[in-house]
Amino acid sequence: MNNYFMETHHHEWILTNRKGGYALGTGNLINQRKYHGLLIASDENFQRNHLVAGMEEKVEWRGETFNLDSNNYSNCVFPEGFLYLVKPWLRPYPIFLYSALPHQNDILIRKELFMDQDSNTIVIRYTNLGHHKIHLQVHPKYTMINHHEINEPGSLDQEEFETEISGEENHIKFSARRCRNRIEVHGYCPLGQVTANRYTYYNVYYPWEVMKGYPGIGDQITLFEINLELGVGEERYLVFSDEKLDPTPAFMESVLSRYQHLPLPHDYPSEPDIDDSLLGTIDYEDSQLFDRAEYLQILEFALQDFVANDDIVAGYPWYGAWGRDTMVVLNALLHSKDYLPWAERILKKYSLHIKDGLIPNMLPESGRELNYDSIDATLWYIILLYKLGKRKKTVKFWSESARLADRILATIATNQTYPFHLRKDGLLELHPEFAHATWMDICLDGKPVTPRDGAPVEINALWYNAICSYESMVESNNKKSKKKIKLNHDIVALKPLIKESFQKFWLGDYLADIIKGDEPSKEFRPNALLATSLPWQLLSREQAQLLFEKSFNVLYTYYGIRSLDPAEARFRKKYYGLQCERDLSAHNGSVWAWLLGPFCGAYLKAYEGIKPDKEIAEDLSNFVGSFRNGFMKGHIATLAELWDGDAPHFPKGAPAMAWSMAALYNVETYIESLEVKQP
Repeated sequence: MNNYFMETHHHEWILTNRKGGYALGTGNLINQRKYHGLLIASDENFQRNHLVAGMEEKVEWRGETFNLDSNNYSNCVFPEGFLYLVKPWLRPYPIFLYSALPHQNDILIRKELFMDQDSNTIVIRYTNLGHHKIHLQVHPKYTMINHHEINEPGSLDQEEFETEISGEENHIKFSARRCRNRIEVHGYCPLGQVTANRYTYYNVYYPWEVMKGYPGIGDQITLFEINLELGVGEERYLVFSDEKLDPTPAFMESVLSRYQHLPLPHDYPSEPDIDDSLLGTIDYEDSQLFDRAEYLQILEFALQDFVANDDIVAGYPWYGAWGRDTMVVLNALLHSKDYLPWAERILKKYSLHIKDGLIPNMLPESGRELNYDSIDATLWYIILLYKLGKRKKTVKFWSESARLADRILATIATNQTYPFHLRKDGLLELHPEFAHATWMDICLDGKPVTPRDGAPVEINALWYNAICSYESMVESNNKKSKKKIKLNHDIVALKPLIKESFQKFWLGDYLADIIKGDEPSKEFRPNALLATSLPWQLLSREQAQLLFEKSFNVLYTYYGIRSLDPAEARFRKKYYGLQCERDLSAHNGSVWAWLLGPFCGAYLKAYEGIKPDKEIAEDLSNFVGSFRNGFMKGHIATLAELWDGDAPHFPKGAPAMAWSMAALYNVETYIESLEVKQP
């Protein structure tokens, strides 16, 4: 197996809509997670149902047959459709080229997946690129269950389903309803035949679930048989949705048009082969499939995967809308004027949920109530108001934002509701019961794995920057408006006190992670980078350089930044095993891609204005080079949550994470701005 296949089979493609629905899988279309599938529908509260796991697909021509699909079982993979896969492409959308064995130009089938932007609808397109007419027999594999669950072995045998097939010839609709949970799936098949045909796929195995200690064997069911004839050069479509639909040509065109502006890989198999040369055009050498301009287009589209319900989905497949993650992603999206109205709507939405000075850590999702277990999300929020105001440059926005920031900051400073307080030295201190209220928030048995009670370094840098942002908003308003806003001097007077007290974190060449009383923690963590990457600096240039160099030597990897110095006793090399084992590792050594954003920000604070723009652009490019190379070569379609702390390579955690993508987008757009400036 060459490097391209190795990478694409271990990395995952993703399609999403603007509702929080998704499709997810690997480059060989063998479902390794229970979350893998062609259609996982979402409602406005990110309650998601797994509907269609995949397809059984049998190709027949002149009496010969083979399958395109593959299922994992505990002792084998069957059928072996992956052997007939010539090549997969993960972007701009999932594309798969199949052929008979040995691979030949006579039989070539291209399969492509598209998702509608505004509904939970997946479109599968088959194209005959070979020399012979083929017959395709398809059985959709339904699951029809909450996406966190699986159908236990044997559980579908007595399950009652209501099915219906309707429509005229060549315009057939078919639907299924699971009576117990009332989940529905609706299908559409132009230019084909559909008949009822129920049977069960027993004991499908999900190894990536078993590796994590979760149940990993479940059943799928088919309720229909679909037969399609494809002449040379012909296309056929199948459509699945969670609601009744009438996929008119206009609807189909709107689904496909979502992707038409995106670049195709350079070896995309586009036309039926008439001269036995198509296979010769496929790149097997692991070359770049996209140039830089095309890569940047793909990158922006990949970041849009997380936009849903006027919010940001923190990650797929198991996260919803989280306050902290949303603010970090918005920070990247503000680079483009196109996102400003949408970002303003999101910030307005969060303002409606402010409670005793804090925005929610998590909005309601999947039946869970919103919570306020975060303090940094609110401080990021104020900084975002300032940054958005700089781009909008309207008096009304400055006025409204400044008054809102005043109320928030005054409430935080006098807080009597949440377990934190303002110290006499101006620093914010978290009480032990609020020790999980930073991004290092994982708890086991109700106790934080990485307790950060005391004064955390990045919280206080954010506190200082939030106050500076507020002051700047007031000044901007008062310069432009006759209606002056009175500055809250009690809040602004904290600035010099915080700046002086912040030096308590300095330990010679890095910042302590937390201070308890006046005692600094000696652990070296990346939160120091967060503290130094913000707009208003609390360190001297020399301190910023010392801190960055130590971070580069100790914490930096090609896939992100370690969450703990490897020399520390608590450092854990691998993110692996049961949930408790992984939770112990996540913030004690695991590599986080999103931290590349503050890492590169800290680099700029250290060297911007000293090094020439060309050198800065080259250094930043080297820092994100692994991910850039992965996208341009087609190895990856998105960025995951984290990686192993030692010898990282394959992604761990959530396979698609919003703030990971935002960090890469943020750095790459900054590099572009530097290169535009160069003569």
